[in-house]
Amino acid sequence: MFMKEIIEIKRKEFEVLEKMGEHSFKVQRKNKIFFLKKYDNKDAFNAFVDQYRRLKITAMDIPKCYLFDKNLLISVVDFIEGDNIFDLLLREDIKNEEIYKFLFQDEWYMRREKLRIDFHPENFKFDGKKLYYLPYKYGKFEPDYDFNMKDLRLWFPTKQLSAYVKNKGYEFDDSRIGNEYATNKQIALMAVKYYL
Repeated sequence: MFMKEIIEIKRKEFEVLEKMGEHSFKVQRKNKIFFLKKYDNKDAFNAFVDQYRRLKITAMDIPKCYLFDKNLLISVVDFIEGDNIFDLLLREDIKNEEIYKFLFQDEWYMRREKLRIDFHPENFKFDGKKLYYLPYKYGKFEPDYDFNMKDLRLWFPTKQLSAYVKNKGYEFDDSRIGNEYATNKQIALMAVKYYL
């Protein structure tokens, strides 16, 4: 008979549904799904708490932290269903323009907050309503960083996306790469449309 694995934190029990990494789990409590992470050391745990608190006061959408325990070095955050944007781009081009709208807004908010986040597509999930930034990591804003010419091009079928995907060890259908001029025009039009 299969035994359910239970993790107890602050008198709350979480049933393990799936192991997602060495120290990460998809868990459930009262029919709600969460992402539970155990940290190796206090520095990593404290970095998460600090980053979460700082990003929480921005306009960025991040998974809500349900609880964290500084003694057990564990955090429990909302689990966002679905593929991350990188997995989506492996299969097809982004068809939902709402994703780009949120992406441009996030970049604008981060510039306003003087923060720099990692805009690589694997760091985001779209649940149909919001675009969530998953890793909580950020750094100091770099004024010479050009979002439109660097990270943004990884969200479109470009040579940059193809090289990025292949560098990670995945296949990419280069026939998806469109005309460079047309792609640049599409990016420029979206930038005009969605920058606040």
